[in-house]
Amino acid sequence: MKVKDRLSLQFTFMFAVLLLVVLTGIYLFVEHNRVKTFFDKLDDRAVTVGQFYLAEDNLSKENFKSVIKKFPQSLSDETIRIYDDQFHAKFIHEGTLRWDTTILKGVVSQKLVHITEGNRQITGIYYVDNSGNYIIMVSAIDHNGYHYIYDLGLIMFFFFLASLFITYFMGSVFSRIALIPIVKITSNLKRIRSTSLDLRLPIATKKKDEIDVLSLTINNLLEHLEQSFESQKSFIANASHELRTPITTILGEAEITLMHERTNEDYKSTLSNIIKETERLNYIINSLMDLMQTNAANYEFQPIRMDELIWEIKDELSVKGNENNINIKYNLPYDPAKYSLMGNRQLLFIGISNIIKNALKFSDNKEIYCEIHCDIKGIHVTITDNGIGIEPKDISKIFQPFFRSTNALYYPGYGIGLSLTNNIIRLHNGTVEVESELNKGTTFHLIFPNL
Repeated sequence: MKVKDRLSLQFTFMFAVLLLVVLTGIYLFVEHNRVKTFFDKLDDRAVTVGQFYLAEDNLSKENFKSVIKKFPQSLSDETIRIYDDQFHAKFIHEGTLRWDTTILKGVVSQKLVHITEGNRQITGIYYVDNSGNYIIMVSAIDHNGYHYIYDLGLIMFFFFLASLFITYFMGSVFSRIALIPIVKITSNLKRIRSTSLDLRLPIATKKKDEIDVLSLTINNLLEHLEQSFESQKSFIANASHELRTPITTILGEAEITLMHERTNEDYKSTLSNIIKETERLNYIINSLMDLMQTNAANYEFQPIRMDELIWEIKDELSVKGNENNINIKYNLPYDPAKYSLMGNRQLLFIGISNIIKNALKFSDNKEIYCEIHCDIKGIHVTITDNGIGIEPKDISKIFQPFFRSTNALYYPGYGIGLSLTNNIIRLHNGTVEVESELNKGTTFHLIFPNL
């Protein structure tokens, strides 16, 4: 079912429920008034009966003549009965319509009762007269009222059906008008392909409604898709280049060596170069595998103290002669839970050590600073160096695989480490912020949630 049809049906259903409630309320109100009005007529009729049969001697001639004029105006299917205190019929023969003694006693005790039996309405009054006390029962059927209610119900029924039809038609028209922007968005999106991700949906410049917000959201999504496609293209191009370089070197060395006889030293040199390039190729492949695993694999997490992890990294790097170049500072509370997190120790070791090794490498092994503290936001790890820095235009790209800033091309590396680090930090629900000034240094600020 199309959206416009579904909206029309939903709008019609809501209107039908509301209209049904209103019409039902009107119908019940009219029916209540009909019953009340007819009971009022029966009450007047009972009083008139009492005056006609019992109070003639207490009325003036003029008043009694007025009563006589009223009395012949009988009601539909009217029945009148008069009983004395002993519940015996008086003046009028009781006939086939009788009332139970319990009802008559109720009239005596309550003075006035209203009873409904099927379509018949009954009024009973306790009439006090100087000749004695009597019970007057008057009943009738309100045929005119029932016809009126029936006609009203019929009119309401056809009005209800006509209203539903008109509401559905108007709902369809307004739904079609309301969905015109959605149709335009769909039409514009159909023109966008992988080769034209630079296209965007038009957005109003003045008043922005929900449709414009939707268009803006889709444009943001297209922006991310375009960036992802560009990153993917760049990744494939860089990966192909990085993988092709050692393979080309290996093939070249082997082909040149086989062209003619070589000395043992030449063979050793060639094999040494082949081993070196093979190790380089193996490193790139392993790094790519690690990068892919951090995107898809599930790792076991356990509580890890951040201060212990940083000291482990320092001890590991001290083997390479950097022991005195890593200055660790920390201001931590007594509760270890404040600076502990749930994580995978091996991955966190790789991720943070990549940043520290880069800080040492790009500052030519000058002293770097690693500071640990915690607050309500979590565990903060700040790594600062005084190295070559990063160009402002490259800061947003340093976490892309194989990307290397222009001033970093003279240093060894493949541009995979920071991309792997970024994935590891995100895997631990952490964030990373980078501040850098060219030729002055770089600061990496990591934040992890604590226990």
